[in-house]
Amino acid sequence: MAERNIESLTRGLTVVEALNRRVYTTLADLHEDTGLPKSTLVRLLDTLISAGYARRISRSAGYCLTDRVTLLAGGFQSADQIVEVSRAHLRAVTRDHKWPLAIATLDGDAMQARYSTLSHSPFALDRIYIGRRIPLLISAMGRAFFAFSSDETRALLLATLQGTGRETDRAALDEQYIDRLIETVRNDGYAVSGPVQDDRAFGLAVPILKDGEAQAAITMRFIRSAITPADAAQQFIPILQDTAKAIASEI
Repeated sequence: MAERNIESLTRGLTVVEALNRRVYTTLADLHEDTGLPKSTLVRLLDTLISAGYARRISRSAGYCLTDRVTLLAGGFQSADQIVEVSRAHLRAVTRDHKWPLAIATLDGDAMQARYSTLSHSPFALDRIYIGRRIPLLISAMGRAFFAFSSDETRALLLATLQGTGRETDRAALDEQYIDRLIETVRNDGYAVSGPVQDDRAFGLAVPILKDGEAQAAITMRFIRSAITPADAAQQFIPILQDTAKAIASEI
C-alpha cells in the first residue's frame, strides 16, 4: 500500500513538472514528456484539477497549471525565513549556556541541518554538518518535527518511511512504537535522540510551531559524560521552548 502511495505521488509530481514546461500542454504532450499511459495521465490530471492545481482549457489546447501551484513553493521560502530568523536566537543561547544548537527543516523524508552554533561553542562535539540529512525517527529534531506535524503530513511521512528500506526508518513499520513516540513527545513537549551505538553525545529538540503545526525543529547537543538527558531536559527545555516561541513570533 505504501509503495503504491509513493508511486502515485511521484507520478503526480512528474505531471506537475511537465505542465510547468509549457503555458498549455496537451494530453499527447504529457504522454510524450512523461512516458505515462494516457489513462493514467487522465486520472492524475483529474486529481490535480479537483485539488485546484490544474485547469482543462479545451480539447485542443489541453491543460495548464493554476496559481495555486505557487503555494507548493511557499513552504520552502518559509523554511529559509525560519532559518534566517533563528540565527541570532540560537547564537544568543549558545553564548549564554555554551552548548551548541542547530536548526533543521524537513527535506522530503528526513530533516536537513540548516544552521549550527557549533563554531560558537567551547564544547567539542560531533560536527553537525550543514546540509546533512538527519533521520526522522531516531534524531531528536526528527522526532520533534514528526510528532508535532499535522495528521496529514505525518501520515504521508510515515507511508514514505515505510517504503525506504533504510535501517534508520525501520521503526516506521511498528505501529505501536510510532503511537508511543508521538504520545510521549507531544505530552513532554520535546524529544530526545534515540540510542546510537558509540555516540558520545545526545540531543534534545523542540519544534518551532505555527498554527500548532511544526515548521522546523531546534536541538541542543550534550556530551553524555557531562550531563544526563533528564538533567539536561530539566535545565534547558524551558530555554529551548522559549527560543522556539521567539523564532515563531518573527515568522
